[in-house]
Amino acid sequence: MDSTVSQDKRILLFEDSDIFADMVLEFLDAHGYQTRRAVNGFEGIKAVYSYKPHIIITDVEMPLFKGYQATRLLKSRKSTKSIPIIMFTSLSEIKDKFWGTQAGADFYIEKSPENFAELQNSIARLLAEAPEPDFAVIEHEGKRIDDNALIETVNNLLDAKLFQTTVIGMLAELSAKLGSLDDIVKGFFDLLNYVCEAEIVMVMIKSEDNSLVVYSSNSAGFNDLTTEDFNAISIADFDDLFPDFQVVTRKTKDFYPPGDKKKRIESYIRVPLLAGGQKYATVHIGNSIKEYFSPLIMENLDVFLKAASPIIANALSMLEMEELQKKTRVAFARYVPEDVIDEVIHRSFGTAIQSETRNVVVFFLDIRNFTKISENSSAYELVGFLNTFFSIMGNEIIAEGGHIDKFIGDAIMAIFGAPRPLSNAHACAIRAAVNMIKALAKVDTTQLILPEKGLAVGIGINSGECVVGNIGFQDRMDYTVIGDTVNLASRLEGVTKMYRHPIIVSENMSEAARDQFIFRKIDTVRVKGRNSPVGLYAVYAAYAGEAGAEDFQDAASALVIDRTFLDFYEKGLRLFYMKEWETAKTYFNNALQIDEGDYLSKLYLERIEEYSLLGEPVDGAVTLTEK
Repeated sequence: MDSTVSQDKRILLFEDSDIFADMVLEFLDAHGYQTRRAVNGFEGIKAVYSYKPHIIITDVEMPLFKGYQATRLLKSRKSTKSIPIIMFTSLSEIKDKFWGTQAGADFYIEKSPENFAELQNSIARLLAEAPEPDFAVIEHEGKRIDDNALIETVNNLLDAKLFQTTVIGMLAELSAKLGSLDDIVKGFFDLLNYVCEAEIVMVMIKSEDNSLVVYSSNSAGFNDLTTEDFNAISIADFDDLFPDFQVVTRKTKDFYPPGDKKKRIESYIRVPLLAGGQKYATVHIGNSIKEYFSPLIMENLDVFLKAASPIIANALSMLEMEELQKKTRVAFARYVPEDVIDEVIHRSFGTAIQSETRNVVVFFLDIRNFTKISENSSAYELVGFLNTFFSIMGNEIIAEGGHIDKFIGDAIMAIFGAPRPLSNAHACAIRAAVNMIKALAKVDTTQLILPEKGLAVGIGINSGECVVGNIGFQDRMDYTVIGDTVNLASRLEGVTKMYRHPIIVSENMSEAARDQFIFRKIDTVRVKGRNSPVGLYAVYAAYAGEAGAEDFQDAASALVIDRTFLDFYEKGLRLFYMKEWETAKTYFNNALQIDEGDYLSKLYLERIEEYSLLGEPVDGAVTLTEK
């Protein structure tokens, strides 16, 4: 930016480090900007109303109000929301970006002198793009703001939704480090203290083999007598919730043992944890303050515990699997020498880490309009919805012998035919897709604001050779598939939006399963990233009015097709490729007499008009410019 322009622009810096603040201010001064510094977020917010900056640069970690808290407040007020805010982050820390995104920062940059040139470029760009703030309104509003009002406003703004979404983000980080159950519960205790003052806590988890795992945390240092009373009450409450549970073995771990604090526990709550709708554990929390668990604290706890419950349940499942493996090893040791068992294990591991080329079916599912759904829903509602959705959809994949490769945001990638071979993988994958469309009606969406057409998904399925195996490095491996087959399956899922059909498969999929499902050719296309044309086919499960059609109602009605309609359409399509335009038009119009809203028949009628005037593509394939 020209110095004659920049000298009229005011920049306000929120930075508590004197050394780094001096470096930034010196850099900005050299570029002709007017500058001022605030040593924390609280002082920074007040300075906005007196200094009236054109742009704000803020650190994340500061005393009083953190950078994301100050940003959240300024972006929530009509007078200051148009002021661009650049947030210093440590890009290796996911939570910094998470907090900044929740707060509404305009740009993120790593806190390093090496990035000052990028900082200058981003300042110039944001100043050029942003509208001029109404400084008269800002100044007028500033006259009505005092310290107490400012603190109250920030607390009211941050304590609920941002706090809850922040905690859920931290839980996501914890789940990514899933190791032992001990590690997960230790992390759970640490985060619980962030949600409330959990001075003493007990978590009691029952396992499928009738073992009980008990974790305790006495962070306040209550003495032996108080701790024993708390433990007795917690155990009695657990027994009351699970009266039929017979403990065979018990494992206990105390992260913070008793101390010498003689205070009484004045507030106590017990909350059950659920997995798959079933209670499997309890959390007991005590505090020395009377009536400590206020409605706001309970609301935050409810959000936190519901999000944490599946993480603890997954860690418990891993523990149970480890115990099963140990018992299996002991059982085999009765019949097979120990050194033979070791050889089998080592050989299996060596094979597992090697990749191989194999013919598999690759499956992608994505929720339609999820961005719009997420914009109108709270983080708590989205977490509950996605857990339910993935559970229902995942069960359909597993029931057909598929392997869930990964969850990608609101999408699922699955493999049929690996790691275990599956003789009828093509049909299994399509059957899973059909059942998933039917199962959409089971997903509870009562807490969400959905688009007009309701909850919908797109599914793309392709088959072919892939490289299959563990990919990664020594400390972190991911069993997955890679190759052009995977890319095309992803593209097929993407074009379900364009062709307005929930399940689209490749030509080799339709050939392999043509005796078990109904297929309708959609198009021949050249997708982005692939030179050779690809045939696309829509999947149907039944003919209208015939056996099986009654099973497909509501959301699954798109999987039922009229037999006469399909005959007209297919004849029209064959004549279209023969360039018999007029006769093809007759058949497509006949098809529309049966289904007047059919998108594909209308599409080909439009193409006939276009091709008859301009000529069709050389190989008949349409090039798609979008993924």
